[in-house]
Amino acid sequence: MDFIKKIVEKKGPEISDYQALHVEIERIGRLLEQPLSDITYNDLLDIIMPVLSVETMQGFAFHKPHGYSGDYEIIDKIYRIWKSENELFSRWDDFFHAQEATIAVRNRKKFFLKLLASSLESNASLHVLNVGSGPGRDMLEFFQDNPDTQVFFDCVDYDKAAVAYASELCSPHLNKINFFEKNVFRFMPERKYDIVWSAGVFDYLDDKQFVFLLKKLRSFLEPEGSVVIGNFSTINPTKKYMELFGKWFLCHRSKQELIDLAIESGVEKKHISVVSEPLGVNLFLRIK
Repeated sequence: MDFIKKIVEKKGPEISDYQALHVEIERIGRLLEQPLSDITYNDLLDIIMPVLSVETMQGFAFHKPHGYSGDYEIIDKIYRIWKSENELFSRWDDFFHAQEATIAVRNRKKFFLKLLASSLESNASLHVLNVGSGPGRDMLEFFQDNPDTQVFFDCVDYDKAAVAYASELCSPHLNKINFFEKNVFRFMPERKYDIVWSAGVFDYLDDKQFVFLLKKLRSFLEPEGSVVIGNFSTINPTKKYMELFGKWFLCHRSKQELIDLAIESGVEKKHISVVSEPLGVNLFLRIK
């Protein structure tokens, strides 16, 4: 792991180091998967622990100060391309934000905003259920660009801190946003929705949970409504970095796996489509 040591010692990778560092992380990840490997994960941690401070993006992911991966704070920092002002960590943050997975998360927000805009072309108003709503920056940006639009959001998130953060961030628009601090598996709305959107919840569900929740969300739809679910693709070049440097584990799924799970939940194939953001790292299952 000499190359990793050198990168740590020089306060993080420069852009010219990115490709070589990516190759080395992939190599170490493959070695650690071998039962008789000469190295262990603790060997890697001994080297990188100085740059796993919560002051870095990767350290925040690793230590999980909110108790879980992909919390509202780290997602909002990804959206804002937040970077530490500490010179010991700023290069690492640049590297973090340059990863395909991180870019795909920002693309995911853009996808949602385009989904709302395109849906308004055929609807005077929309009622949207935002499942695992997190920091709420997507809704803030939508209303900043569309202040007079008739779009109303119900947001479900089990994290009290996430609800408080999003409520504060979106405070100018709370006449059109309701927050529910609930586990989505127990949530029962009082209305039906034109769009049920989930950006990242399904990344953390096994197949049984996936099918169960999808069935439930479909029951919340208006007759012509759509469920749209984000899920990381099996084509994720950042997977090893996320897992080794951030202990950030996702249930990656292929396009066909998403289709199969939708069919298992009772959806006819003709009502299913799967698209992706430009990198192909984040897929979107749409059920009309």
